[in-house]
Amino acid sequence: MKLLFTDIDGTLIRRDQTISDPVAVALSEAAGLGHGLILSSGRPLKSIETVFSYLDTRLTRPFSLQMIIANNGAQIYDRLTGKDLYERRLPLFLVDALQALAEECGIHIQTYTDDNLICTRMDAETERYVKRVILPIRLSPRLSDALDRPPFKMLALSNEGSEALMPFRKAALERFGDHIHCIFSGEGYLEIINRQADKGNALRFLAEHLQLPISDTFAAGDSENDLPMILAAGTGYAMANATEPVKAAAPYITLHSNEEDGILEVLEPFLR
Repeated sequence: MKLLFTDIDGTLIRRDQTISDPVAVALSEAAGLGHGLILSSGRPLKSIETVFSYLDTRLTRPFSLQMIIANNGAQIYDRLTGKDLYERRLPLFLVDALQALAEECGIHIQTYTDDNLICTRMDAETERYVKRVILPIRLSPRLSDALDRPPFKMLALSNEGSEALMPFRKAALERFGDHIHCIFSGEGYLEIINRQADKGNALRFLAEHLQLPISDTFAAGDSENDLPMILAAGTGYAMANATEPVKAAAPYITLHSNEEDGILEVLEPFLR
């Protein structure tokens, strides 16, 4: 068995949230050969489940091992058993503190329950976000009031791009760096997660849990939050459309982007 750890947006799927027929065929062949698929994303679990459900309609053979790394590695979920294998939540006291800092910096911030997106109001950032990640929305002026337990992550957003979030990122790490990672998952998307959580740690945990050597793990991604996973894998790929820092650090770079089915280059060893 080989394990494919793949990011979703900018890696496995195209901008229109689909996969091509050749990718569907390759994934079906990999499943038929007994390999495992792990979708690894900054998205919350419920949103990643919709992607797996879509794959169910496109693949002729299901993967016998279907796992989800959600919230940038803060949660690992076994889709076939319906159980979490691993959780690393944010300390609850940080929700109010990070909300206050975001308001001080004049940027949008949101968090999540297991089922809902929690934000203070509907604004341009929220509208952009829910076009890609379909989740029920709950409005709460104080984010923590909508939570019954610590969240897996918070997300700072700016439609003006990542540069607009840099002052907030710098201040958050200066004040709370002992407790958090702040990593970009896309342009204008700054993920705030538990200091112990990242996609690389999640990959290593699953390899050990499944008693598979790291050499049998393959990973692909395009953004800063994917880099720990790319570097932890036995074979790690940055997509051709990845950010320049990710491409500079990755062992391999695909020749083609996600829009051009670059994931097929990652799947090639699975089909030998």
